[in-house]
Amino acid sequence: MKNRLIVVLLALVMALSLVAPAAMAADTIKIGGIGVLTGDYSKYGLAVKEGVDLYIKQVNAAGGVLGKQVEIIWEDTQAEPAYAINAYNKLIDQDEVVAIIGGVLSGESKALAEVTAEDGFPQISPSATAYEVTTDRPNVFRTCFLDPFQGNAIANYMAQAGIKTAAVLYDNATEYSLGLYEAFKATAEEKGVEIVATESAAYGEKDYKTQLTTIKNANPGAVFLPYYGADAAMILAQAKEIGLDVNFYGGDGISDIVDLVTDKSLLTQLVYPDHFSAESENEKARAFVEAYQQEYGKLPTISFSATGYDAAVVLLSAIEAAGNTDKQAIVDAIKATDLVAVSGRIVFDDHNDPTSKSAYLLTFDATGEKKLLGQVDP
Repeated sequence: MKNRLIVVLLALVMALSLVAPAAMAADTIKIGGIGVLTGDYSKYGLAVKEGVDLYIKQVNAAGGVLGKQVEIIWEDTQAEPAYAINAYNKLIDQDEVVAIIGGVLSGESKALAEVTAEDGFPQISPSATAYEVTTDRPNVFRTCFLDPFQGNAIANYMAQAGIKTAAVLYDNATEYSLGLYEAFKATAEEKGVEIVATESAAYGEKDYKTQLTTIKNANPGAVFLPYYGADAAMILAQAKEIGLDVNFYGGDGISDIVDLVTDKSLLTQLVYPDHFSAESENEKARAFVEAYQQEYGKLPTISFSATGYDAAVVLLSAIEAAGNTDKQAIVDAIKATDLVAVSGRIVFDDHNDPTSKSAYLLTFDATGEKKLLGQVDP
């Protein structure tokens, strides 16, 4: 009798051990996070991750979504589109996530969108600015402004500042840089800013002096530099070495340049549009900055932490509105979004882009601190 009781108890324990994980899983909503978390571009992915993680932590502390806790499972793309696709397959097949936040870079996000579109799977990128990412993909959204918008904004700003001539140095190996160049060129010509020199170099270049010398000889009033921070830092230093003394204008990807520049005075010659400013008077923005500082002990200096936070806001709000985790219900609820987020109001147009987002024009002081110059509305 005693042995039989022990056997029964053991069977009961084993049964409970099998039921418990299933019960725990039923009380959790899993979200997949896909982006570059290591390597040259990891600052952008880690900024996104910090923003997303912060909002999910806040939501869980407040009771979760649909009465359940939210779990975010991150996968690193290392900036490789193929890795983004592998991450997606792993997240839906093994981890059973209900939606994806990502990718971070435009290239990986576009590759990811191609496969999520086949499945109709909800995807929100916090930072993919290339226009084509959401084209003909009703399930794919973003919480950032687009390359055409920021390229146009810089060209308009130059024209309003009275700049008559400009040169361009761009990365001919990245979709991001090429897209910015094309948008800038179209608006510059329309606004009467003559492009007197156009130079390019592939990603990984270390010596830009040949291109910069050609630009110097063209005597432009300014230089448009649609590069990420690491390359832009080298270009600014080399421009000083050859005596090219003009103002440089970049895109949002240049935002991480501060720690990469030894001579901070060079930054006073740089202007760029960003998705967010810590100086914003938006009530939600101020609350975000305070919460971010408390969580990470620093200011959100890379704007993708804000657009990452907003991507999580949009997604979790949509799941709550949908009332379930059916993928089409989530997509429909995202499409119906109309809310004021950290980086501005988010309402999606027919291309699944946020139509009401503004750009913040920023520069730096001689210590590397960002300074808000103004705001460009859509």
